[in-house]
Amino acid sequence: MTLEEYIKKKQQNLKEIGIDNSLQEIRYILHEKLGLNLEEQIFNKDIVLENKQLIKLENVFKERVKGKPLSKIFNKSYFRDINLIVNKHTFSPRIDSEVLIDILIKENIRIKNILELGTGTGALSISLLKHYKTANSIVTDISKEAIYIAKKNAILNSTVNQMQFICCDWLNCFVNLNFDILISNPPYIKSSEISSLDLEVKDHDPIRSLDGGVDGLYAYKKILRSIKKIGKKKLPVLFEIGFNQAEQVKEIMKSNGLKNIKVFNDYCNLPRCILGET
Repeated sequence: MTLEEYIKKKQQNLKEIGIDNSLQEIRYILHEKLGLNLEEQIFNKDIVLENKQLIKLENVFKERVKGKPLSKIFNKSYFRDINLIVNKHTFSPRIDSEVLIDILIKENIRIKNILELGTGTGALSISLLKHYKTANSIVTDISKEAIYIAKKNAILNSTVNQMQFICCDWLNCFVNLNFDILISNPPYIKSSEISSLDLEVKDHDPIRSLDGGVDGLYAYKKILRSIKKIGKKKLPVLFEIGFNQAEQVKEIMKSNGLKNIKVFNDYCNLPRCILGET
């Protein structure tokens, strides 16, 4: 079977199970498993794939058609300009979350000391530290396994000397907040909606990184109540939110004393982040 024939066959297979960007995924798999870059795939489309190459590829496609995302098949993901290790214990970063980084840069917020809650892979803090070269970040997660991966990613991206890693439940281990910014992409899916998510999300991202409780707002309420108790004036707080949660999260922020609240849209022009100040 030629490379071109194989690509066409797999495109059809992936389209049949509802994967829209099938060609892009196939080209990624060919690069990862056979080392063929895009130019080689386009200009060497008549090469005949050997049996051992087909076996390598089939092992990947078997997992993919069952709904396993490429990030979890290859245990790697990409976020802005950084490479990340991911596994079953970590949420695979989405492009939507990149908006959070853009907001901090565009709003020209002075950043020296960052606190990130629920870091997962460490993607947000690592990406920020790549931009703010002299800044530091404390990252937390309730999962020891996630903290381990976040530290590995910090080493991989040369930011480990700017970061501290704490395993704790949101703000439970803090008695004061001596930071310039608090950021978080907490779980915000309603518990009742988890079962209706795509297979590659509900079966392969940790449930605790998705489940936001009965109303999807549990984490926001808990974090903001804790901030109110600890207290710090003029601390910017930036959250990622669900596209339909802006007004609800805004009200929670207001009820806990936050001011100057702004909502920001994502690349699809849907509400995606909310910024306030204590």
